Amino acid sequence: MPLIRKNGASVPKELGLFWPMQTIEGTTIDVVVYASALQSFDPAPSGPVGLLKKHRPLLERIASEKYDRDGTAANNLLHLTDDDLRAAKANEGTANETE
Repeated sequence: MPLIRKNGASVPKELGLFWPMQTIEGTTIDVVVYASALQSFDPAPSGPVGLLKKHRPLLERIASEKYDRDGTAANNLLHLTDDDLRAAKANEGTANETE
């Protein structure tokens, strides 16, 4: 039997990419960045997962600095926003970080 659209269903949500990081105390923090934020940060055609892999060291540094500054939201979730990425880009002077 085929699937059909459910009436009243919500529109698809933004794609979020999650990865775990750990505090010095041993608490696991789930870091999330939206695919659209990564793609506006670096328009390379490698897709969101490729961009995450390419920029992971920078994203982890941004996450660490944001955690030190702001802490986390409920459920140990740390959301990196467009503003966080733009601020890092301004500080770095380039979006082309490579390992």
